[in-house]
Amino acid sequence: MSFKSFVRNNPVYKHYILPLRQKYNAYVESKLDDEMYFTRRHKKIFGYTPDFKNPQTFNEKIVHRILYDRNPLYTALADKLKARIYIAAKLQNLALGGGGGKI
Repeated sequence: MSFKSFVRNNPVYKHYILPLRQKYNAYVESKLDDEMYFTRRHKKIFGYTPDFKNPQTFNEKIVHRILYDRNPLYTALADKLKARIYIAAKLQNLALGGGGGKI
């Protein structure tokens, strides 16, 4: 049994220290701006520091869009019902001849 596993299995750590660490980490994350929060989260998950200004991977591109492209249409399309309403309105507009062929 390693020292690390001994400490983590200790009841004092589990019931007193770990909850305090979790609250502290949640407090620190709540004070970060959006870019720093996503940078810290990305590095924790993938193990490298991302470049959101010049994204290369798919995950970096998604976060780039979250941070820098605040188009309200994306919010509406993420909602299943609003997306259906939006598409129905576009198709109705197209069927009536007022859309010019663009969706």
